[in-house]
Amino acid sequence: MKTLIIKISLAAVFACMTAFTNLAFGQVETTRTTSVTSTGTVSEFTPHVLAVKVDTSPSPVRYTFSKTTTYVDEMGRPVSVETVKSGVPVEVYYEKNGDSLVANKVVVKKTVTTTSTSEPAVPAVSPTTPPPTVDGIIASADSDEISIRTPASEGRTHYKAREATAYVDENGNPVSRSSLRAGAPVTIFYERDGDSLLATRVVVKNSAPVEKTTIRTEETTVPR
Repeated sequence: MKTLIIKISLAAVFACMTAFTNLAFGQVETTRTTSVTSTGTVSEFTPHVLAVKVDTSPSPVRYTFSKTTTYVDEMGRPVSVETVKSGVPVEVYYEKNGDSLVANKVVVKKTVTTTSTSEPAVPAVSPTTPPPTVDGIIASADSDEISIRTPASEGRTHYKAREATAYVDENGNPVSRSSLRAGAPVTIFYERDGDSLLATRVVVKNSAPVEKTTIRTEETTVPR
């Protein structure tokens, strides 16, 4: 009888110890937290939540925090909570508590700003191509066309004249169109219009002066 009572007592004690052990382990399991870190950029910071944009998540990761949450710089020195604002890079030390992420330390990193010291590119300006010109002697000229002879051409070269065609002398002074007479040397500035040549400016040059020959006659009186 005594042996039976002792066995029952031992069984009861073992059952109590087992239940206590399971209860203890259950409490440790439910309160166990894992400390991890996450790096990103602050997208939102309110009195209740810290949202950080990270590369591994399409949407910002949201953390809760408390009065015990610390804010430090990269050297571990405390910083003001006001330094945590949108666009600032941070590293968050947090723990998982069920479905919540609780931040216990926020490392505020320096914002890297890149300034360009190079001057803005200046668009290249292509040099203005001077209009083509030709030197020659006027063969004929009327209100619509000027024909000239040039050393490089055996025949005549024809240029169309327009109301906008300018006629000047070698000094750039305007001259009358009547100065375009046959034999006058000219320089014609022109442009191409399909197969036609359009005279834009005609420089009338001075003809080489004609040397005058003076014949002197002397009358000799022969005495009678």
